Amino acid sequence: MGRAAVYIDGANLFFTQRHLGWQIDFSRLMAFFMARYASVKANYYVPASETVSEENAAFTRVLSAHGYRITSKTVKKIVNKETGEIVMKGNLDVELVVDALCRAEEYDTFILFSGDSDFLPLLRALKEMGKEVLVYSTQGLSARELLSEPGVAFFDLSILRDRFEQFRSGEGVRSQGAPAESDQEFSARMPDVGEHFTGTVLKIKPYGIFLSNPYHAKCLLPLSFLGVSKYIRDLTEIARMSDVFEVVVYHVNTSRDIAEITVKLADKRMADELSSRIIG
Repeated sequence: MGRAAVYIDGANLFFTQRHLGWQIDFSRLMAFFMARYASVKANYYVPASETVSEENAAFTRVLSAHGYRITSKTVKKIVNKETGEIVMKGNLDVELVVDALCRAEEYDTFILFSGDSDFLPLLRALKEMGKEVLVYSTQGLSARELLSEPGVAFFDLSILRDRFEQFRSGEGVRSQGAPAESDQEFSARMPDVGEHFTGTVLKIKPYGIFLSNPYHAKCLLPLSFLGVSKYIRDLTEIARMSDVFEVVVYHVNTSRDIAEITVKLADKRMADELSSRIIG
């Protein structure tokens, strides 16, 4: 299992979802790729309005809680001096391309969510660098150049509804064509205190590590629960994005918009490994 980087063209994906008639659950999307790669870094690029609605703010919080790095810039209003027409400009294609190339050493597989042919030069450059290149969109809105590009694996979102669809409150998982248990989909329930699971790293902070989990929750492994006797000044200096943690649930908080889980490290070998990385 290699390292994957997911790059999402938010504006393009918005129209793709409207075309498909259903919304993507980005926590399920993250879980889908984490079940297939040793590490996943997800990046979401989206234009932003000057006034941020509560709905958009909540969406941003959900993305951040599940490990997505969000890049946005304010949409500009450009007036055509000859016609007086107002044109809205908020394209982040350049930012996405620059980030993908600058961070190319961090991944083995590049996964693009967009049907825009403007990204073809990027895909070709990454293939020349030896990267595996995957594109997720739908044939109805994807450029023919993307569909026919040699060496690029295209996945049509229209046949992946059972993997990625966002369910409304009260709905269960779709029974027809539902993914197998091995796909590690998010569970509708919260874990019990004392329950064990294994999580990969989503984000490292000086005070703790945020982990992937099968409960659609924000999961924190605090520095104080690592079982390391040596003094740790800054956890970002010793923890790595490639680390995998076996943890036990210590506390569950369901009073927030996004449920929160606090866990303790249950793997002594990992505690010893972290101790060995401490200098001084």
